[in-house]
Amino acid sequence: MTSDSKNDDRTQEINFPREESLTVEIYGSKFPVKGKIDPDFINRIADYVNEKMMEVGANMPSTVALDKIAIMTALNIAGELFQMREKYHSAEGIIRDHSDNLIKMIDDSMKQT
Repeated sequence: MTSDSKNDDRTQEINFPREESLTVEIYGSKFPVKGKIDPDFINRIADYVNEKMMEVGANMPSTVALDKIAIMTALNIAGELFQMREKYHSAEGIIRDHSDNLIKMIDDSMKQT
């Protein structure tokens, strides 16, 4: 890591266990990241974003500006997030319902004894 990346305006503060700096590469550009970070976690995220940008970029004309590719990628990732949240909340509801039913069955069983 070079000292000039520590002063780069694009550096993002992210809260993780230990204070570190690293540079990730996404879609051919390098982005310095500093703060309390887990480097393995950040690298996995950067790899994922890079992969998604490559997918979007591969399906667009070569004349499309980078910001449009980034926005389409962000929309795709946000869509994935929303779908995962819906699945999580749905599963949470099912688990809650089953738990309530089990508690009721146990209570009913204990009242009969």
